[in-house]
Amino acid sequence: MVYKLLNGFVILLHLLWIIFILFGFLLALKYFKVSFIHIAGLAFTLVLNLGGWYCPLTYLENYLHGLCDPQLLYGGSFITNNLQKLIYLKLDEVYLRMGAIAWVGLNMGGYALLLRKRRRRHRAKGIAHSA
Repeated sequence: MVYKLLNGFVILLHLLWIIFILFGFLLALKYFKVSFIHIAGLAFTLVLNLGGWYCPLTYLENYLHGLCDPQLLYGGSFITNNLQKLIYLKLDEVYLRMGAIAWVGLNMGGYALLLRKRRRRHRAKGIAHSA
């Protein structure tokens, strides 16, 4: 029972991480310090996908699921099973990895534009103060 709860918690954490990777840039627009965590997460996502590896949370989920009672017909809660459907889409792995890599590239492009905008604003303030 404890393993089932832990597994559910890890699955929820995994989903929240995916949501953060997908929408963290929007948070970073409002809260600049979030960008450091998001960029690190994007880099981690890129390394995992280029290397052909799986997220460590996937391994933890599988381990905890293996500790659950195999006699149970229904291996998890209703919510857990539905969250897994959101996390593990029924798409070919190549498409998922290509999509993740493209998403990282798109976000990094957004960060490059954001950085450029911040530099321009900083230069404009410097010019205004020196006049």
